[in-house]
Amino acid sequence: MNKKITRLYLSLLVFLLSFFAIYSQRFVVYDYLNTHYKYSDTLSKDEVKEAKTYLDEQEQVDFMNHTQIRKDLNQLLKKGSYQVILYKTKSNKPDDKVIDSILAFCGRAPLKNTHKYNVFIKSSSKMSCIEWYPSFINYYHSYRIFDCILSLIITILFYLLLKNLKPLRSKKNVFYSLSSRMMFSFLCATLLVLTSFSFLYLNRSAVFEFLMDTFYLSEDYSSYVKKLEKQLQNFDLTKENKKVINHILKENALNHAYVELYDQDGIYFTDTSPLSNNNLLFLYSFDDLDVLEAPLYYDYPIHFKNQSVYLYITSFPMIPFQIPYIILSLLVSFSFYLIILQSFIRKRIQSIQNLQEDVFTLAIGDWNHEITVSDKDEIGRLAQDLNQMRIAFLQTMDNEQQARVANKELISSLSHDLRTPLTTLKGYLEIMNLKRDNIKFRDQYLQKCLDKVEEITYLSNKMFEYSLVFSTEYNSDLSSIPVQKVMDTLVDHIQYLREMDLHILYEPLQTSLSMDANFAMMQRILNNIFSNIQKYCDPWKDIVIQTTIEEDQFKMSFTNSINHHLDKVESNGIGLKSVKKMIEIHRGTFYQDETNDLFTIILTFPIYQ
Repeated sequence: MNKKITRLYLSLLVFLLSFFAIYSQRFVVYDYLNTHYKYSDTLSKDEVKEAKTYLDEQEQVDFMNHTQIRKDLNQLLKKGSYQVILYKTKSNKPDDKVIDSILAFCGRAPLKNTHKYNVFIKSSSKMSCIEWYPSFINYYHSYRIFDCILSLIITILFYLLLKNLKPLRSKKNVFYSLSSRMMFSFLCATLLVLTSFSFLYLNRSAVFEFLMDTFYLSEDYSSYVKKLEKQLQNFDLTKENKKVINHILKENALNHAYVELYDQDGIYFTDTSPLSNNNLLFLYSFDDLDVLEAPLYYDYPIHFKNQSVYLYITSFPMIPFQIPYIILSLLVSFSFYLIILQSFIRKRIQSIQNLQEDVFTLAIGDWNHEITVSDKDEIGRLAQDLNQMRIAFLQTMDNEQQARVANKELISSLSHDLRTPLTTLKGYLEIMNLKRDNIKFRDQYLQKCLDKVEEITYLSNKMFEYSLVFSTEYNSDLSSIPVQKVMDTLVDHIQYLREMDLHILYEPLQTSLSMDANFAMMQRILNNIFSNIQKYCDPWKDIVIQTTIEEDQFKMSFTNSINHHLDKVESNGIGLKSVKKMIEIHRGTFYQDETNDLFTIILTFPIYQ
């Protein structure tokens, strides 16, 4: 739900931003249409002709009836603002003094773009003219529809893109760090806040122009004028009454507007400090005005004790909205900051919650549940480590289960195997006990008893080897023994193999070095190796045994050819596994290799002087 609300909010902002960004370019479009397609939203030829005829008619009568002139021109010129300019001479030169300027009712000071399309309507005698500025009413209506449709299309595309947008995943390790991603999010949020606020502030005129062109209604100051006229009706516009009249005007000051009293000679009184000039035509430079600086003009006749004057109200209706607009821009800009941080924090919290649920699932015993690795930051690496731990634990449990099954099977098998020779041994001994005087069968039965004892010894050795391989803890006491003592045991085994008619290649080695070892365990290591050689070697080929001293290490190497003519011999490799385990106890190394019908075992043990 939060993601959907965020997408809708961002889409709304995109619509507003794109709408006002396009709206700010309306005069660029108008200029293009006017240049290439001769499109115009100004006065028609008939309207210009009627206004010129009206000026010519008014110059023949009392042209100073401002009120009637405004009423008539408001009916003729409805599509914009205008002012009537009266000149002192009949020539229309810039140096001629302007004796009067009649502003339009609810007239608006022309902006830069409207000033480019103004129309001068001069009288035949050139004593007066009308300066008319278009309001682009028809064009604004069509452009706003076009702007709304285009902004809506942009918003829909943005919403679909935002909905299907996948998070950026960088392959660089610098972005895998949680702190790096947090810093990157902060920098992006700060940059977006500054950019969005700068954009909203610099383009504020487009927003106010849209509000003015679309929603603003002319204000009615009739009640204010009546109140002011009532307070001033007993005064004459003389210098003696100036302070009193100024005081009355200041007491009745308007918000974001100021008033001025005019007659043919210029400004007499004002409630503030107006721009000092004799006529409103020269009060402003129209080249750089925007909608916040361009005033609206209202004029009303006021009757004093012995004369009538005009009250001009210069209003700036958009000024009260500047501070709220800045505050709103700040809120909108900081909303991007909150959205980015909230999205970052929400994803991290979601990852932690998912990890918590996975760990809880493991805690209740479901170790087959796979932990989801959502990202590659510290949280993701923690999830990956927990996943590896889970897999290792399952493997350990599986190995232990297999070991327990194998242990149970071996114990059962060895128990059965031990029971058989023991029963036979017991039988031969009972026979020997019953036939005490029969020397003929004693040696035969004695030999059979020895064979069964040997078989029992072999089985017990297998039990020891198995327990050694699968034991997690094995205590052994290592003591310092001469290396030569181990080599003497090795020579005894070699001599035994030679008595079995096996050909051994071996060169004796004499040394005075020592090693930390358990001599009984060393004997068992050699017993297992020579038993393996005797069982699997090819009796017709040489057996190579070497002993060397290399870099404080005692090395023994055994190489024999493999006998492929043997019947299938079942072996679980317990003997060599036990050898490897016992060598690890001695902090040595074990290596075995089978290449080209040759089987090699290499043992190394640390030694010292």
